[in-house]
Amino acid sequence: MEKKEKKVLLLLQLKMVNLIKNNMKHFITILVFLLMGKSFAQDSIAKPTVVKIRSQKTINSIPAPLYIINGHVVDSTLLQKIEPENIEKIDILKDEKATSIYGTKGQNGVILITTKNISDKKMEKFYKLHPAEYVQNTGKEFVLSGTIIDCEKLAISKATVTNLNTQEKVFSDSDGTFKIKVRKNDVLLVESESCISQKILVEKQKDITVSLKAKQNNEVILLKKPILYLYPTQETEVKIQFHFNGTLKTTFPKYDENWKVIASPNGQLYDTKTKRTYTSLFWDGEIELPKSHYQYNEGFVVAKENLTTFLIEKLEHIGLNHQETNDFIQFWLPILEQNQFNFIHFLVNDACNEVAVNTVHPQPETSIRVYMEFFGVNQFKSVPEQKLPKTKRKGFTLVEWGGTDVSQKIEKNEL
Repeated sequence: MEKKEKKVLLLLQLKMVNLIKNNMKHFITILVFLLMGKSFAQDSIAKPTVVKIRSQKTINSIPAPLYIINGHVVDSTLLQKIEPENIEKIDILKDEKATSIYGTKGQNGVILITTKNISDKKMEKFYKLHPAEYVQNTGKEFVLSGTIIDCEKLAISKATVTNLNTQEKVFSDSDGTFKIKVRKNDVLLVESESCISQKILVEKQKDITVSLKAKQNNEVILLKKPILYLYPTQETEVKIQFHFNGTLKTTFPKYDENWKVIASPNGQLYDTKTKRTYTSLFWDGEIELPKSHYQYNEGFVVAKENLTTFLIEKLEHIGLNHQETNDFIQFWLPILEQNQFNFIHFLVNDACNEVAVNTVHPQPETSIRVYMEFFGVNQFKSVPEQKLPKTKRKGFTLVEWGGTDVSQKIEKNEL
């Protein structure tokens, strides 16, 4: 191994614990980069995309290497089952060193990993669950029955159960039950769209219960209808730029690096690009915030029949005028009323900067911003009430409101 590679590998080993805890897939990508003789910076490593081309796996379009753990050829998914402190040693072979020992199987390089502090029995099970290739087992065939449930012990229907050794596939019924032909040491892959998949090693059992965990939802959500109003004390040419912490989808009028408008005290906005007059500026976009953002400690649970009164009271307390409040309610009320109860939390003023930051010239003397985040609940629940600030308008004033349904970010039992 060259001196430079040894230095990089030593650095990798020193940082291995943090890298693996943050994202094992990134760690695997780094190993592949080392095999290819590439230099890297930790912050520059893209999330790996794993694809299959003619049964040959690739990572970020680089042919995947051969993974060997304690002398066993395995799939890279096994690495995600091993805690970083249980990895004793990592060796990397490439080119002639790899092929001279492992033949053509080592042509893309070999990653050798030695573990520690894990029992032989546990590792043997890992080898069977995560082989480099699944083959048909010999032995007597029998029928395995099972039930698939979620973390609340509710039946999961239409889950897929695949025997990876025979490729037979069945589906769970409305009661979450299934039957499938198996042999000892076959591996079953149990999958459901809303849950984390699970592999099951068939031993002597003839009836099993599989409990699937809900997926952590990292999908983006749509921030709907943030609109801006401007009220200068006299007719003023205003330049507005906003820096959205997400992907911009729609703007009206068209946002091209900025908006330039001539704003009047009555709120009328003449857009100098489209030569049209507007009462507000509109945008929306997709955003992905960390899970911690959606762990609310306070807010409001509001019944469907109380929504209008609630919104008028809270929005006008924050500082919206009658017209702005009416605009907000006309847009959001039909959406909120789809739920019997709603949990509602407001981001107000500086708290909105986590989503988007406005740069306005000339700078408004008063800025009132409110984003509503909500999700539906089945019944009233008591929660600590959010204390909302009150902003008094003074001089040139900017007002902005928007909102988003965060239901897909909330676990079933979170509230």
